[in-house]
Amino acid sequence: MEIDYVLLGERIRKRRKELKLSQEKLAERIDVSSPHMCNIENGKTKFSLQVLVDLANALETTPNALLADHIDNKDGVQELVLEEIGQVLKSCTPLQMTTLENALRTTQGMLVQYEKKVKKDEY
Repeated sequence: MEIDYVLLGERIRKRRKELKLSQEKLAERIDVSSPHMCNIENGKTKFSLQVLVDLANALETTPNALLADHIDNKDGVQELVLEEIGQVLKSCTPLQMTTLENALRTTQGMLVQYEKKVKKDEY
């Protein structure tokens, strides 16, 4: 499987912007030049595993999250989703976490009901 460096760069850019980091600041954090960081985000250059790990750390995420399109098994996707949810929860207040837990449980219940209805309608 070939790594899509354009998609990888897009994920890096998106996460950098979520953290309100400039390209220059991110480049400084991972010890690469600003032009090299620009090429990474534009998918014009391949980079080492160490740079990927450094990027993930600087962007407060995981390499798996940045490589999301290369995870093609159920366990890998579940692990990725759990990691992403964990990242979101780290920045939540206790009240926000409780509210999100309630919303998640409600949403899951609604999805279970929907899936049962769809299965029933199929027969």
